[in-house]
Amino acid sequence: MGVLADVTEQATVALSELEQLLGQIGDADLHRAEPNGGWTGAQVVSHIHMCSLLWIADLERLRLHPEPHMFMFREELGHDVLGAPPPSTAEAAARIASARVAIERSFPTVSAEVLGKTVEIPTLGTFTVADFMPIISGHLAHHVGQFKAIMRSRGVLAEEAA
Repeated sequence: MGVLADVTEQATVALSELEQLLGQIGDADLHRAEPNGGWTGAQVVSHIHMCSLLWIADLERLRLHPEPHMFMFREELGHDVLGAPPPSTAEAAARIASARVAIERSFPTVSAEVLGKTVEIPTLGTFTVADFMPIISGHLAHHVGQFKAIMRSRGVLAEEAA
């Protein structure tokens, strides 16, 4: 498999798992954070949704960018971004499904020209798009793990759901 197939599969698997988990919890559980604080499950869902859509938009910006190198602010990748947290598990699952479908349709279409471009991101460094794509899909998978950890810490999800 190539880089695009690999990152698409990783993101699809992680987001599909999150969609299923959202069907197993109640609406109130969605708005819980770990006991020591941090983001709620709803905020994690919002972050995943926004980061997915921003990276797809970034790929389009890169496609249209005439130079082989582009500077990007971390916020343009969705760093720390939150939209309005979903009020229900049904809406949260719909948001994740929307991001998953967008990824499934857009990631495989990234051209070799865009994959070869470089992005410079403060504090992260300079990467080719091909090298950064696994970081993006890994980021999504990481936050799915974060969501599961929040739910486990609140006794909503059993350990075997890890």
